[in-house]
Amino acid sequence: MRDNNGKVREDSDTDGVVYYKGPLVVLVDRFSASASEIFAAAMQDYGRALIVGEPTFGKGTVQQYRSLNRIYDQMLRPEWPALGSVQYTIQKFYRVNGGSTQRKGVTPDIIMPTGNEETETGEKFEDNALPWDSIDAAKYVKSDDLAPFGPELLKEHNARIAKDPEFQYIMKDIARFNAMKDKRNIVSLNYAQREKENNEEDALRLARINDRFKREGKPLLKKLDDLPKDYQEPDPYLDETVKIALDLAHLEKEKPAEQAAANK
Repeated sequence: MRDNNGKVREDSDTDGVVYYKGPLVVLVDRFSASASEIFAAAMQDYGRALIVGEPTFGKGTVQQYRSLNRIYDQMLRPEWPALGSVQYTIQKFYRVNGGSTQRKGVTPDIIMPTGNEETETGEKFEDNALPWDSIDAAKYVKSDDLAPFGPELLKEHNARIAKDPEFQYIMKDIARFNAMKDKRNIVSLNYAQREKENNEEDALRLARINDRFKREGKPLLKKLDDLPKDYQEPDPYLDETVKIALDLAHLEKEKPAEQAAANK
């Protein structure tokens, strides 16, 4: 971290113990910010984990709250009304490679399709957001290098989502959103039109649920009211992340065997 005086403070591991040495995949999205970005960036810089999902929010700053009562000594008179507090930025976070997560965030090694627009979401779109900059990289040794696995992991990922029904829904929703995004702030005040739109959304959701139930061998629903109260929508991003982790585990397991064969 670097403060407004330019002083850099470096935090480091205090015990030097590695508690888990197996394959590691970190899932992030457009709203992953601050601490989650610091963790994802560190895992990526060290080559310790594969980062998947969306480019992150890009918040690389540290804030502090200060009571205005303290400034005017009103904390000595508790019966007086509180003046509130002010929040201000005191430091910036930096990756171990020296780059900041401010504005740029963390770019995943494998990017998944979503409906969140990069042109609208992120710290860089906030008023008075601090600029991106960098400092000297910390002295560190990469624990691994996952780059050689990248092409194969991406190939398998793309092949899966191309035929995954849930990701097909996502791609259709993205196309539908893009087609109507110029009108997304327009809400009809006509009751019949609103009712028609709501019925269309309900029909689409029911069709997708029945499609899932059919694949799972479950009885189909006649209406959404028949949906079990404990029903949970699938999470295709989490499911795909697990599959990527399995691919990574297999590739890492094959790597020592290939090296041993090459050394013979």
